Order: sequence, then structure tokens, then C-alpha cells
Amino acid sequence: MANVLHRTTKKYIQSVNTPDYPIEDWIINPDLSAVTGFESKYWIITGDTVTLMGAAARDALDAAELETTKDAIVNQIDNLNDIIRALASVLVDELNILRTQHSLPNRTLAQLKTAIRNKLGT
Repeated sequence: MANVLHRTTKKYIQSVNTPDYPIEDWIINPDLSAVTGFESKYWIITGDTVTLMGAAARDALDAAELETTKDAIVNQIDNLNDIIRALASVLVDELNILRTQHSLPNRTLAQLKTAIRNKLGT
């Protein structure tokens, strides 16, 4: 049994049947002593050698990931606006079904906006 490290994904698997892992894709029993304590995203694989990125490269990678995370959060906020609008519309529709059963006039989205505006800050 051996331990293996995928050359591209950096997936590390312990105690495997070596013939199931071709050396073109996997390093058999890699020496990971140079990268102990660091996430695999910081590892550099050259041939069968695994080394650690320098501090500046790790910082640059972290900064790039942070920017990507910020972009994802902004996109979620944009989608959240659409979701809130859709939810408000569904709620008005459902409310109007109930109001119709009691012979009350329908509510509009404009009325909902006014009611929400009046509740903000109270």
C-alpha cells in the first residue's frame, strides 16, 4: 500500500493500491515535508517534487481569491434584489387570493412598497 498525490488536482490519498494510480497522473509516496501545515493550493509540483510557494506568491494567491470572493458576494446581492422582488410579488398574489375570499379589494405592489417604506425605521 502506498500514498499518492494527483499531479494536477493535488488530491492526496493514503493507503491505496499503487497499480490503480498511474504515475502519469499520480506521484507515488510523495515527500510532503516541505509543505506540511500549508493548504495544497500553495503547493508547487515539479516532476515528483512538491515544494511550497514563496510568501509573496501565497499572498498574491490569497488576494486574488479574496477579489473573486468579493465579486461572488456582489453577484449574490444583485440576485438577492431579484429574489426579494419575486418574493414580494408572490406574497401579494397569495394575499390577494385570501382577500378575494373575503370580498376585499386586491393589494398592488405599489401599496406593498408604501407599506414597507412606512415600516422602515420604526
